[in-house]
Amino acid sequence: MSSNHPCPSEQIAAYLDAELDGSELKAFEQHVEGCQACRNELNAHRLLLCELDAAMSQDREVAAPADFARIVAAHAETDMRGVRSRTEHRRALRFIVILALAAFSLLGASTSDSLISAARVISRNVFALASFTWTAIYDTGASVVVISRVLSRKAFIETGSLSLLVVFLALAVLLLSGLIASYHRGRAIE
Repeated sequence: MSSNHPCPSEQIAAYLDAELDGSELKAFEQHVEGCQACRNELNAHRLLLCELDAAMSQDREVAAPADFARIVAAHAETDMRGVRSRTEHRRALRFIVILALAAFSLLGASTSDSLISAARVISRNVFALASFTWTAIYDTGASVVVISRVLSRKAFIETGSLSLLVVFLALAVLLLSGLIASYHRGRAIE
């Protein structure tokens, strides 16, 4: 056949399975009539199919021993002994140990880097939270002090009344004595 039309060898199986139709079928049959290589391959495929059909049509049953799997496994294990020499086993063991040590050292190096960076991130976040908390407490305390100064100035100094100051002082003394008494009651119970 000419180089313009290569042999359609992939269509041989499709032809045998009756998957070609119409123009594909005609083109393939015309090609096989003119190409000895494709005709030989087609005949070889037909012969193989005939042999497979003959082999599959015969009802031959081969009885396997009851412990067939165990026997095969035992032979497989014992057949491998003696294939390798002791020096090859030692060399393989050394190679495995070297590979394991290299893997562990590489894993250790990458793990230590990731642990250190994780510790840095955590410590940075903890310090940021502590700084925020301290700033919030300080600002709250400063705000309370400023508000109490403004209120006390308004209430006591600008009004000129010391009676309100005496009332606040009495309330503070009562509150302090109540706290001291509850503290001593708690210590007596313990």
